[in-house]
Amino acid sequence: MKNKIVYIGLLVASTMFGSCDKYLDIKPVGAVIPTTTSDFRGLLATAYSIFPAHKSYLNLRTDELYLDEYSEDLSAIKDIYLWNDQNPDPTTTPYPYQNFYRSIFYANHILSEIDEKAGNSAENDQIKAEAYAIRAYAHFELLNMYAPKFNAATAATDKGIALSTAVDLEQEFKLATVEEVYNLIFSDLAKAESLVKENVPTSATLRYRFSKSAIFALQSRIHLYRAEWAEAKAYAEQALVINDNLEDLNVSAVLPNEFTSVEMIQALENIGNNMVVRSTYVKPEFIAKYDAAGDLRVEKYFQKSGSRYVSIKGGNDKFNTSFRNGELVLNIAEAAVQTDDLTSAKSSLLKLAKNRLTATAFEAYQAKVNGLNKADLLSEIYEERARELALEGLRWFDLKRTTQPQIIHEFGGKDYLLQQNDPRYTIKFPREAIQNNPNL
Repeated sequence: MKNKIVYIGLLVASTMFGSCDKYLDIKPVGAVIPTTTSDFRGLLATAYSIFPAHKSYLNLRTDELYLDEYSEDLSAIKDIYLWNDQNPDPTTTPYPYQNFYRSIFYANHILSEIDEKAGNSAENDQIKAEAYAIRAYAHFELLNMYAPKFNAATAATDKGIALSTAVDLEQEFKLATVEEVYNLIFSDLAKAESLVKENVPTSATLRYRFSKSAIFALQSRIHLYRAEWAEAKAYAEQALVINDNLEDLNVSAVLPNEFTSVEMIQALENIGNNMVVRSTYVKPEFIAKYDAAGDLRVEKYFQKSGSRYVSIKGGNDKFNTSFRNGELVLNIAEAAVQTDDLTSAKSSLLKLAKNRLTATAFEAYQAKVNGLNKADLLSEIYEERARELALEGLRWFDLKRTTQPQIIHEFGGKDYLLQQNDPRYTIKFPREAIQNNPNL
């Protein structure tokens, strides 16, 4: 909208993004009309800063964690842990919803105004590319949380989420189909790819931003979730052409998901909300997925607390994670095995393992992997995704898109079951969202 005043008073860029990216108070507090490249970069910084920290709450739904029943925060997260989305306690922390659309709002304003107000330049193209990418990513995350598992045969009729593509405070948000949402996502990412100038952010402190490698990584994840194997593999390979480094845990003290890691692509999302971290322990059954004698991730990803384990991934902005090379290597492995290229699948799996296991453990693992048939290799790739990407907020989506297995959570001496293919693998829209938009 031309000459539209954007009311920003409730949101400011977080200090994690650095002073150069804070939205400056260049207009009266509460009303800002961006006109320069710097203004629009600041507006985009706000879009990044309010992107939801939803991944920790998704971790609560998986087979990774169990709840500390003596936690001071119990009432806020208990019903999330028990998959009670139908009638949660009023004190339950709602799943992020509104902030996705707030982030999209800022992206929409940039895309509708920057050409006219700030003109054409390479820097403005980069800003537009990031705005298209963050809009696509927000819609993709909403879709994975609040819509059913992608099914190509029913996507044209399956209910998805509300789309937002314009700055119109009076617009009525109606549910689009899953196919319509993906059409927007793919359109936005095609535009982002055509405009993006930076292969990677110019410094580690700017790794919250979308770059060409992050756009490729997002496209790889999207196609993987849609079971489009050739595309998932191709985009992962394009991202790895830009940077294919992996942290070698045999020699490095840096975790693969630290923002300074050599394999970090984009460090935007808070995957370790403090309330969740201090209120949970890692399930012993999950720890058992690792070879404790030779898998270096056991002591790198987790810490002993008495007889129990807690996650090291989280509670600090340095562990913010959206995309990294370890995931891309596993995307290639899964896509390869699904297209009967077992040699490439095994090669990718072993490439990652060599950087995560001791030399002795790797030798044994290599022999095991080389002897696997297709079905067992696919199962091993799923297990390796669980181990490698533990508590980074992707486990729930992996379970949902694959086998949707039964999960048992214990609480108060009672077992609570999420049945196989349970409808609760699709999260209900938050109560507040439905109250604000009856179309949901």
